[in-house]
Amino acid sequence: MFAGFPAMDAVARTRAAWQATISPAIGIAAALGALTGGSAALAVATMAVVGAAAGYSFAVSLRFSIAGLMVALSLLVAQGLALTSADALQALLFTTAGGLAQAAFSLAIWATEAVRGHLTTAGGGQVTTRGAVWDWRGGIADLRSNLTLGSHAFRHALRFGTAMAVGVATYRLLDMQLHGFWVPLTILFVLRPEEDETFHRLVLRAVGTAVGLVIATGLSAALGGDVVAVALALAVAAAFAYGLLTVQYALFTTAITVYAVMLADTLGDGLLHAAGQRAYATAIGIAIAGIAFLIWSNPPGTSPPEEAVATAPGATAR
Repeated sequence: MFAGFPAMDAVARTRAAWQATISPAIGIAAALGALTGGSAALAVATMAVVGAAAGYSFAVSLRFSIAGLMVALSLLVAQGLALTSADALQALLFTTAGGLAQAAFSLAIWATEAVRGHLTTAGGGQVTTRGAVWDWRGGIADLRSNLTLGSHAFRHALRFGTAMAVGVATYRLLDMQLHGFWVPLTILFVLRPEEDETFHRLVLRAVGTAVGLVIATGLSAALGGDVVAVALALAVAAAFAYGLLTVQYALFTTAITVYAVMLADTLGDGLLHAAGQRAYATAIGIAIAGIAFLIWSNPPGTSPPEEAVATAPGATAR
């Protein structure tokens, strides 16, 4: 699922390239999560480093930052699933394979579009399916130029890595077991380089989670544990999560909350327990993210990185 988010707004060729590139990184992060999840100290330290790298990816582009966040997300989920070092290889292989399967599907779409474009061109029309997928030199230059505390991206990297590590440490100390990773998960989705954007997302996260919990509870009660119906509901919720991410964050949060709570219930966790854990973890994550900005905000009079603002859908991004 994570490999589907980078370049989800792009044409099939670009989407396939990003999915194929990010899948091994997501797989490595999953394996790293299996290797470090058994030790609280290792889990916190690893998340601090990977989280900082993910935060620093905002220096390059929005699309690149999403890829970085998905790598960090893979790590925190693997750490929270009570995997052992013996599961590391399987985590690597299965996670990578899932992402590459999406890339293969995107390639099939691209091939179909290319054939259609060839026929259109032969008939006198025009198609534009080529162009650079990313700019390596520009990306490296951005990373180098932002290595200063005056940079929003660099400050965000330190803030983000620290907040993610605190999130992991918090749910370990509170012994939240299988759903503790929802604490750093909340931090990952709401903490952004800009203060206004962060606090705006905090509100949207709270509202979306509350609505999602109500919908998930009602759906689970109505479906009565029917396996086929629940599987269909999970597929629809996941589809809405993908589709609404770039539309409205509160709506995305609603959809992903429905997916997460219903999935936990399906796996035998119990609906009310899963819903309560989701609400509890989200509240803690929101508090940590807000405090992180209150303690260490951006210096006044500086400009945000352009990639943290927006990139045009479908455009080439680093």
